[in-house]
Amino acid sequence: MRKQCASLEMENRQLKARLQELQVSLDVYKRKVKELENKNSILKVSGSLNRNPGKQDSQKARAFIDGMVKEIDRCLTLLDQEG
Repeated sequence: MRKQCASLEMENRQLKARLQELQVSLDVYKRKVKELENKNSILKVSGSLNRNPGKQDSQKARAFIDGMVKEIDRCLTLLDQEG
């Protein structure tokens, strides 16, 4: 009985360690996906600005750029507050 309990405890520790490894990997992949989504958005805007954009494309591009500028401003404000 003790041997089985010890074996199960060791297996439990191994499974917990593996779960932790997988969670770290998942976080890394989530960040990569977010980065790729951001790059994709930027490329879409860039593409719409490079070709002769219609009024709607131009408005979307400007709205996207305005949003990015606001987000950068928020980040800079947060950095100033920390420093």
